[in-house]
Amino acid sequence: MSDEDPWEAARARTREDVRQIFARTPEAPQRTCPHCGAQAQTREEHCPACGRSYFERPDRFSPRTRRFLQVVGALAAAAVLALVVVVLIHLAGDNGTSARERRAAAAAAERARLTREQRPHHATLVALRDDPGAARATRVERRVALVDRLEAAITVDARGRVARRELRARSIRSTSCHALVNNARGDELDLRKPLGRYACEAAVETASNAGITSTLGVPFVGTIDFSSGRLTWCKDNPTSASDVKSALAFVRLSRECTAARGPVFGSGYLIEPRR
Repeated sequence: MSDEDPWEAARARTREDVRQIFARTPEAPQRTCPHCGAQAQTREEHCPACGRSYFERPDRFSPRTRRFLQVVGALAAAAVLALVVVVLIHLAGDNGTSARERRAAAAAAERARLTREQRPHHATLVALRDDPGAARATRVERRVALVDRLEAAITVDARGRVARRELRARSIRSTSCHALVNNARGDELDLRKPLGRYACEAAVETASNAGITSTLGVPFVGTIDFSSGRLTWCKDNPTSASDVKSALAFVRLSRECTAARGPVFGSGYLIEPRR
């Protein structure tokens, strides 16, 4: 029987096992770099060949492929940008052309409307024509009556336009005419004048203030050939000479509306030829 203590022997074996465990150096693993493909036996995080981490996700494409894709992307972006610029220029041109076409169509429609609205209207009252052989009082009475008939004819015309919605007015009360030339006496009172020229207003509303009555109305012009009893009247759309170019459309009144014989002057005519 051995004198060796079994417990001491067991403790000695345990100590030896522990020593061997801690003294054992595990072998470093063999690693392949996902970036450069180099193989190395190492415990380090970074590849000794390229220096990148073994745990970093590798690039999808190679540097050469990336450069190629960058060039292709830049060219594609430039092509798209050029296409957008061309499309925008084309659209701008189309919009400009469309705007000009719309304006031209609107101007043509406005000219047609003004031409239709300003066309001359006529009536002849043979019974009231001037008779140079009659007494002065009779002649003046007939000429005044022709002015009254002109006013009545314009009133009927204006009311018809309102009914057809050609005039923006609720109703037409009456019409008053005065000499076309400012501050001139009525042409009907001057027996030397074979023609009477008048500026007329088809009254829509009247207003009084401090004893002064003003009339809001629709402008007309008219002429009377006293020798034949022929009346001519036209709806007027007065436009100053300075506003003609800025207006959408301008249509000059027919000469017979004012019996004008002179040349074009401003937005109208000279009534008589220059001497």
